[in-house]
Amino acid sequence: MIARRPLAAVLFDLDDTLVDHRGAARAGLERWASSHGVAGTPDEVAERWSALEVRYYAAYQQRRLTFDEQRRARVRAFLPHLDLRSDAAADDAFAGYLVGYQAAWRAFGDATRALRRAAAAGLAVGVLTNGDAVRQRRKAEAVGLAGLLDGLGAPVLASSSLPAAKPDARSYAAACARLGVAPAATLMVGDSLVNDVRGALDAGLTAVLLDRYDEHPTAGVRRVRSLDELEFAA
Repeated sequence: MIARRPLAAVLFDLDDTLVDHRGAARAGLERWASSHGVAGTPDEVAERWSALEVRYYAAYQQRRLTFDEQRRARVRAFLPHLDLRSDAAADDAFAGYLVGYQAAWRAFGDATRALRRAAAAGLAVGVLTNGDAVRQRRKAEAVGLAGLLDGLGAPVLASSSLPAAKPDARSYAAACARLGVAPAATLMVGDSLVNDVRGALDAGLTAVLLDRYDEHPTAGVRRVRSLDELEFAA
């Protein structure tokens, strides 16, 4: 798939674009949920946890909750049968999930190839992610992407250090300014139809939806199933 010209830069989302967040979350849930008496099939448990993540992480992105508050709200809603009224109790419960989740962090096999191809095409490269800057940088380090990103001069730009989170136009504008490029000359690549594609298009960027699981076949936007399908031309 050939990106539209002229192109000066490409921004990649992090979770479920470069890093397998979905797979890691499911791995983290497996023993942790059952150890707390959560009933349901693995698919049902994962769907419930994901829905809570979407709900409360959105509140964090909108700055209605802090990062730690959204975690506490999520675990309290997921484990209502436990007494997690104190912040310490909620934090301890969430920490149990984090052990498995972080142990399962992995970069997708096509991530490094796409980053290298974009840089080889002469494009400025960056990562634009919603989340806490320190934690997202730590994730990039844990999966072995940080060294490559640093070598390419590609910053990891997280919403906690930006004026707003995706899909707010200010997040894309700040990222483009950091790379020294115009939005119109920038491609956004990510797995979220709202945050990475529609938000980016509204902000004047071009965008491609990474639909690894074929969940948006009729979205009406530019779509690939793998980062290997992307071709970059400056």
